[in-house]
Amino acid sequence: MGKRGPKTLFTNVACPYKECELYGQTGQENVTGNGTYISRGEKTRRYICHHCGKAFCDHTGTFYHDLRKDEKTIDLALKMSMKGMSTEAISEVLEVEPASVKRWLARAAEQCDKVNDTMTKDLNVPKVEMGEMWVIVKKNSSKNGSV
Repeated sequence: MGKRGPKTLFTNVACPYKECELYGQTGQENVTGNGTYISRGEKTRRYICHHCGKAFCDHTGTFYHDLRKDEKTIDLALKMSMKGMSTEAISEVLEVEPASVKRWLARAAEQCDKVNDTMTKDLNVPKVEMGEMWVIVKKNSSKNGSV
């Protein structure tokens, strides 16, 4: 028990480390809060798994993990690319380096399933159409000298 009372158990959060025996299992009472910090202008919660002893945060295991720019800007860059805008045009509009946009597009192409889950959670688009959109993104990226 800390100075402010017992740590809160997060029963809806699972350990993201595949080496942990409780990997992906919620409701096991092994995850507690481990503070918060400001990342990309928003509050991010840290957790600790008491089974394997590893710490993680809200972004661990997501497409946005270890990216410095806010999620809205990255999402906008991906949407602009899907609409056919060049990497240079996207970087100019969003006022970021072209290398950053290229890195986001490459990461999106590598992790398209995670990106699909994030960007289409409110859309009724079949996976086949999403696959076709990512082919277009990849083609646009390679035309502009990225990926």
